[in-house]
Amino acid sequence: MSPYQNHATIQGHIVQWQVSDLTQAEYCTQHGIKPHIFSYYKKKFSLDSEVAKRSSQLIPVELVGDEASPGSNLSSSSGMTQLSC
Repeated sequence: MSPYQNHATIQGHIVQWQVSDLTQAEYCTQHGIKPHIFSYYKKKFSLDSEVAKRSSQLIPVELVGDEASPGSNLSSSSGMTQLSC
């Protein structure tokens, strides 16, 4: 695989490999891809996908205001994280 190939091309190869009956090594050999490069991007795209899933989840928060002090307090429903402004 040449360094000039873009991420979409590499992702396309990963998808094609997943639907093929080939081992990763066989697929790489047939398509002229270095196996360690293929493995790197397979892992990278998998991790990127997991991060995107976690970062798109909503977390419930409760706004608590105290009229005596300026700013607001923000805490999660579990009470583990607090942010004072």
